[in-house]
Amino acid sequence: MHTQDERVVAIVDNLSSLIRSHAGMLASEQYMPSVDADTSDDRMREHTHWVKELREIRERFENLVTGTVP
Repeated sequence: MHTQDERVVAIVDNLSSLIRSHAGMLASEQYMPSVDADTSDDRMREHTHWVKELREIRERFENLVTGTVP
């Protein structure tokens, strides 16, 4: 069971790292926009989408491994 816990922690940590990465890129785009407004809006929309999607994946995974019913 200990090995499974390590795998679960690794998955949650990696998902969290991806979330932080996309959130950081979003913040960077907000503070230092791209060359044009349309490109900047597209990049912010894309990073916002990934942050939301990855958070939902992490939550579903955590619920799955803990047996929690939302």
